[in-house]
Amino acid sequence: MDVTVVGVFKHDEAAQSALRQLDDAGFPADRVGIVAGNVRQAREVAGSFSPRVAIIGAIIGALVGLGLGLASGMSVNTVAVTPLGMIMFAIVGAFIGGLAGRGKALRSHDYEKYERVVDQGDALVTIRCAEGEQERARTALTGAGATAVRVEGTAETV
Repeated sequence: MDVTVVGVFKHDEAAQSALRQLDDAGFPADRVGIVAGNVRQAREVAGSFSPRVAIIGAIIGALVGLGLGLASGMSVNTVAVTPLGMIMFAIVGAFIGGLAGRGKALRSHDYEKYERVVDQGDALVTIRCAEGEQERARTALTGAGATAVRVEGTAETV
């Protein structure tokens, strides 16, 4: 599974310099990203729009929908309505659950620290790598001048 290693740099120029150093160190350009001056983009670094969370929300929504479909079918007491009602409620529940799973209310607020850092004028450099390469990425970011380095459990490269 891929993870994202995030380095915080004091300004855009330091982050740009880090990108060059990471390229020289052999990190593929399509796995390295930079966030500077875009607070909304900073939240994506922590996986704020994780498909995994949306899928979990959809599954929970589908199960709730199935339960509601079963309950409505039982109240109508018609055998033909129950399977169709269950399927309809499951689809609607999955849709609503998927949207809720992507919603801010059900996510960790880990991304707020990145928004704050970028809002204060710092820049983020991200490296998407396999779990086994995270120490190499952490060392590369620190060597490039990162003031802080953190590993996120998502595979987001901005």
